[in-house]
Amino acid sequence: MFKKAGLLITCLSLTACSITAENQSVKVTQADYQRAEKFLPKNVKTKVRNLAVEPHWINQTSDFWYSEVDKLGNKSYFKVQPSSASITPLFDHEKLKISINHDDSRTFSIDIIKLDLVKNDLKLTYLDHDYQCDLKTSQCNKLTVETSPTPPAYSSPNGLYSLSVKQWNLYLTEHETDKVTQLTFDGSEGYPYAVNNMNPKNYINKDAKNVKQQLDVFWASDSRTVITHRLDRRKVGKLHLVQSSHDDGLRPKLYSYYYPLAGDKHIPLGDIYSIDIASKKVSLVDTPKLQQTYYGGPIWGWWEDNNRFYFIDQARAKKRISLHEYNPDNQQVRLIVEEKSAQFLDPWAQNVWILPNSNEVIWSSQRSGTQQYYLYDLTSGQLKNKITQCDCYVRVNRGVDEESRTLYFEASGGFNDRDPYLRHLYKVNLDGTKQALLTPEPQEHSTRLSPDFKYFVDIASDHKTVPTNTVRSTLDGKLVTTVGSPDISELIALGWRVPEAFSVLADDQHTQLYGLMYKPSNFNVNKRYPVIDATYTGPHGFFTPKSFWTYYQQAQSLAELGFIVIKMDGRGTSKRDRQFHLASYQNLSAGVDDHVYAIKTLAKQHKYLDVNKVGIYGFSAGGYDTAQAMFRHADFFKVGVAASGNHDFRVDKTGWNETWLGYPVAEHWDQQTNLNPQSVAKLKGKLLLAHGELDENVNPAATMQLVNQLIKANKDFDLMIYPNQDHFLNNSDYFIRKRWDYFVEHLLGAQPVKEYQFIHTKE
Repeated sequence: MFKKAGLLITCLSLTACSITAENQSVKVTQADYQRAEKFLPKNVKTKVRNLAVEPHWINQTSDFWYSEVDKLGNKSYFKVQPSSASITPLFDHEKLKISINHDDSRTFSIDIIKLDLVKNDLKLTYLDHDYQCDLKTSQCNKLTVETSPTPPAYSSPNGLYSLSVKQWNLYLTEHETDKVTQLTFDGSEGYPYAVNNMNPKNYINKDAKNVKQQLDVFWASDSRTVITHRLDRRKVGKLHLVQSSHDDGLRPKLYSYYYPLAGDKHIPLGDIYSIDIASKKVSLVDTPKLQQTYYGGPIWGWWEDNNRFYFIDQARAKKRISLHEYNPDNQQVRLIVEEKSAQFLDPWAQNVWILPNSNEVIWSSQRSGTQQYYLYDLTSGQLKNKITQCDCYVRVNRGVDEESRTLYFEASGGFNDRDPYLRHLYKVNLDGTKQALLTPEPQEHSTRLSPDFKYFVDIASDHKTVPTNTVRSTLDGKLVTTVGSPDISELIALGWRVPEAFSVLADDQHTQLYGLMYKPSNFNVNKRYPVIDATYTGPHGFFTPKSFWTYYQQAQSLAELGFIVIKMDGRGTSKRDRQFHLASYQNLSAGVDDHVYAIKTLAKQHKYLDVNKVGIYGFSAGGYDTAQAMFRHADFFKVGVAASGNHDFRVDKTGWNETWLGYPVAEHWDQQTNLNPQSVAKLKGKLLLAHGELDENVNPAATMQLVNQLIKANKDFDLMIYPNQDHFLNNSDYFIRKRWDYFVEHLLGAQPVKEYQFIHTKE
């Protein structure tokens, strides 16, 4: 009896007391870690070649050139002429190598500067020397180096002027005379002209005196007018990063920077200023102040060929997005299009194209329930018609042929695909007639349109299919020729296993959810595997790969250690219908609920999934998800690794967080936070928190504030702070290894390989 009690006490004192006799027999070896390392993204990327042909269009025609690389790193260059379905070497490689004195001990790779098929002229750079070559003979002449002075930053298109900032004020330099004119006199550090809020990464480990300010300077093409801003940040708070370890001694370094936090009363606001170069007059443009909600400047704008400046204005929390036009001739601003929502407008999906020749504008909107394109009159701002006509989500505008008035666009969800995320290329007349599908194959199509709109390159694949690169006609999508030679032989030799696609119904028994299961290359259907959820539920996108680039994922390397890793997109993520997206509005904490339901459903279908051993990991918003999941589903998730997490949305950037949670801060913000004591008290499993000390995106304070709440709740957890690391800890071999170790020990129930050393990269 005494021995049994003693054994029980010992078990309770050990971290691994939940490990069963069966678990204790699980072994993870050095060979397993080595295999996992081989499947890291940085390593598998060297095992594939030529997956995507990127066309370089020649002389604004359908002709293009592309390059491919062999196993030794040597490049070959090819010319494609779609009109004749011709694929030929761009030049005689052996003759050109001889002509430029190529050293055969080196890999052959050149940088093409200019190619003119009419003149048979090729200009290239090789080993820091410029050459001019005859395409017919492949003979090259080394060009004389002509050193011309580098034009000053922010120079005018005609090269006669440049704008600069000194002591927060604007100065104009006339290059012909070197005359410098001070244009403004009231600038200050808190209220500067043209200056952007700078990311601290730009000056970490640098002499602040030598770090140049980044400016917003928009020159008109005629060089007569400049648009810039003045940014009011006088009441804006700062964040701070402390660099504990560096090469300049033992005293920690402090980096302070402007950073508007979600929920802040005061955020940076910008006024637009117009500068007339002839008169050197600086004028305040009569328009509402523009918000700056992260790094950079407040102006999202550009000049068009009609000598008008167009800019986007976004209301706080993205409930309104509008397009405006500034006319430098009369200094007037005109509202053209305005979109509103009671919830949010997705700034990651909102797009606009100005067509000055026809005096029209293409505007995207989800007002119909899915993302579509609409045509407006540029002068009156009146809606002319809806352009796109499919029940789909329009993803990207690939080009507008203004002469034939044809729009080419990619969209998903409007075709009878097994997966609503797969993209297809369509064309449609701007008046909304004659819409046609050009790529009907049920794959993910990434297309490139030729400048003359006659042909396109189609890169098509899915999660398990090696990409095919084809040239097709825009007339009907007909195949012209196949280009490129994708090579995954070395990836296959590693034992790479295609991830398994799945779809399950959400708990509403109506909404279909989609994802991937990554299995170890030595998968045994008769074994039971712990499950790990690779989570990221950020509403600004979807995150499960749909093309063959599924191979380039951290999930596969982790699976090699004896897990099945799930990657999926639940309700609230984007690129589907509006209702699907709105599930995340004021409800970010529920992001992993669909993941839990899906894993339970999959476990009923596949006996090799051990639903009693489920872990979760993620970074940034996925780090938030991970901690929230460990609290919200404390009996389901046994182990979590949360990296770079924004654990309270008020300790993160204004724009992203307020888009989904709204503004001003209300009760639901407190319900969503990971810092809620009632939530923290629910933690049962093993939780590892990790953060880079120099994380400029999500300040380390976000994790430390969660640490404080865990300590107050007397909860066991683990913490790793990484010196000199930024937001993306996947760049750290040490972090990757510790994440492996954590799941191996606490979820698999095995002994990690002690201090495993990565072979390919040592920090």
